[in-house]
Amino acid sequence: MRRALLLIAVAAFFVVGLGQASAHPLAPAVLSFTPGPDEGMITMTWRAPVKRPKGQALEPRVPEGCQPLGPTERRLTENNTAFIDTTLLRCDPPDLVGSMIGVDGLSDSTVNVVVRIGRPDGSVDHSIIDARAPSLTIVAPEDETHSFYDYLTLGIAHLVTGWDHMTFVIGLLILFGWHRRLIAAVTAFTLGHSLTLALSILGILTVPQAWVEALIAMTIVVLALEIQSGEHGPVWKHPWSLPAALGLLHGLGFASVLFDAGLPADEIPLALFGFNLGLEVGQLGIIAAAWLVYRAFRGAMPTAWRDDRTIPAYAIGSLAAFWVIERALAAFGIL
Repeated sequence: MRRALLLIAVAAFFVVGLGQASAHPLAPAVLSFTPGPDEGMITMTWRAPVKRPKGQALEPRVPEGCQPLGPTERRLTENNTAFIDTTLLRCDPPDLVGSMIGVDGLSDSTVNVVVRIGRPDGSVDHSIIDARAPSLTIVAPEDETHSFYDYLTLGIAHLVTGWDHMTFVIGLLILFGWHRRLIAAVTAFTLGHSLTLALSILGILTVPQAWVEALIAMTIVVLALEIQSGEHGPVWKHPWSLPAALGLLHGLGFASVLFDAGLPADEIPLALFGFNLGLEVGQLGIIAAAWLVYRAFRGAMPTAWRDDRTIPAYAIGSLAAFWVIERALAAFGIL
């Protein structure tokens, strides 16, 4: 009974997730405004990944009250993974307070944009804009909300809208059910990405994003095999092992995203901490929602379906195998 509704959820994920499989995470775009060489001048910098979802073209808007002082200059990063557009503006007011910041095309995009506002005193404020909130209005420093909450929200959204990580959490529920091993698995995931957070802050370890995403998909293939094996598999006996590995990879993946996006190193620790905490909130939310659904409909499923592992194992395994192939080809530059 405890797995009945989760079986249906996985089947739905397989149908819908296959259609979304190509939309794996990309490095966010970064839109920066920094004080220019003279009073009233601002340098607008737009950094976006070269690889982007098909049909999604983003273009930052020049804020109202600002006029370009020359043409936009474009250059590629050294590794050719992103392009950087730089435009010198004259703005009134020079601190951009009250100005609206937006990106054309964002409302139909899956890309997140990190907005960095440099203040005359040298401080930097951060915000996140995306399809749900494609623009923002710059406020005075004393009215600015802490950027930690923006990254916390981004972490929650990353998990809830990420088919691979959603599938992994649902898979853990199918494998362990409402058992203390589930607590061990969730704790291992937390410790895994917390360790990665520390390694990333210290600059000890970074891994290319494309390979991290392929390895994350591979852990889901392994999870599908474990679901089929049930209590006879090594993950059941050692419930911390696979979630800890995914936690390490997940933290590395987001650290790589932020480095690739061009955020300065001293701004990454706050972003990593907020994002990883957001992942935890999202993960616990999924588990709580599944528990509520289970309690509400536990008597609705046929008895023969209740402990059948074959359907969820094949559904998760097939989808994850597709992700592995797609992401491996992307890592080799074929896609």
